[in-house]
Amino acid sequence: MRDIVLALFIFGTIPFILSRPYIGLLVWSWLGYMNPNRLCYGFANNFPWVQIVAIATLVSLAFSKEQKAIRMSPIVVLLTLLFAWTTLATVFAVQTVSAWQTWQEFGKTLIMVVVTLMLVKDRQRMHWLIWLIVISVGFYGLRGGVFTILHGGAYHVYGPAKSFIADNNDLAQALCMILPLTRYLQLQANRKAVRVGLGFAMGIIIIGIFGTYSRGGLVALAIVGVALFLKSRRRLTIVVALVVLGVAAYHFMPQEWIARMDTLHHAEQTDSAQTRIQSWEFATNVALHRPLIGGGFNVYESSAMWRAYGPEGATPRAIHSIYFRILGEQGFPGLFLFIALLAASWRKCAKVRRTSRGLPEEKWAFDLASMLQVSLLAFIVAGLATTSSYFDLSYQLVAVCALLATIIEHGSAQTHEVGADPRVPRAHGNTANTVARRIGQ
Repeated sequence: MRDIVLALFIFGTIPFILSRPYIGLLVWSWLGYMNPNRLCYGFANNFPWVQIVAIATLVSLAFSKEQKAIRMSPIVVLLTLLFAWTTLATVFAVQTVSAWQTWQEFGKTLIMVVVTLMLVKDRQRMHWLIWLIVISVGFYGLRGGVFTILHGGAYHVYGPAKSFIADNNDLAQALCMILPLTRYLQLQANRKAVRVGLGFAMGIIIIGIFGTYSRGGLVALAIVGVALFLKSRRRLTIVVALVVLGVAAYHFMPQEWIARMDTLHHAEQTDSAQTRIQSWEFATNVALHRPLIGGGFNVYESSAMWRAYGPEGATPRAIHSIYFRILGEQGFPGLFLFIALLAASWRKCAKVRRTSRGLPEEKWAFDLASMLQVSLLAFIVAGLATTSSYFDLSYQLVAVCALLATIIEHGSAQTHEVGADPRVPRAHGNTANTVARRIGQ
């Protein structure tokens, strides 16, 4: 039954996608993040839904009269260079077949990013894209949180199979990334019921993060909590909520969870930490011997490479760090481009915060830039112990960072704020021009 409903829904969206490519971007993103087909048990489970929607979106975009130009920025340049470098590294990859498969997956992710850069031209479209991301990923946080409550935290929470967030650590990372985006939506919501509902959802998602049993996720959650306090308005609510949830979780979660989290005090003594450190050493050795192009995608799958570059007695495994994985697979230039991309995205948001601060009509941009920084921070911190170097959400958020300044600089944001509080007074004069002047300084 689920298979039929999903098929009818997706095929039903095709006519709308062909007439409006932005709808295709939303459906494409929904399929990529929520993976609804993984909740089915029949033909829909492995059907190429993403490819069908992607093709329909690209066809619609090709014939659409919408302006398709992408404004160049450091983020766009770095994205282009990173993909070009991964292509070069793949040509000389150790695991040739596997590397080209992963290269294709990464390329598909960047195609979605390019379409995002083409189609998200105003505040309303960006707002709905954020809603779509929060609903898609947040679904698994809500489901995991309820599951954790009903079972007393006795079982681990995982994401949908065969997806970027299938692993418990990757799911915890993704949930930490959407928490600040949920906070942005809450700050912008006009209706009290929506604000309360989003606040309740954030609490359940946090419980879902606990339920993943991810130590890296717990560390990222703690840092996200501090960052939300520093960068969010109405901070008292954040403090009270985090304290209540933290105390409740400590007394609610079983002893097994507490014992696992307690290993953070002596992580180097755990088997998991030891094998992670071994994978980091392996990646470093590969990069030192192949400094320019690394070993290519999935170099860690090569037994021969582990024998040559792994520490003595190491257990071959995936490289559990977004930084060491990039280093081992793409070499030092690849790592530089990756870090530079994250830094450029952070700086772009910082610039938006400076230019929109104190402008009532651009408060939405200030809030979104602040929360995007917190999302990036969650990815950066949780990524210390995950394999998600090519996580599609991180690259789409990077694109949103690039678009945000462009929207307010060119005055593309709608005069009527989506979900804005009508009690906030309007600024006099042309706020968009004021922002543009600030950005140009």
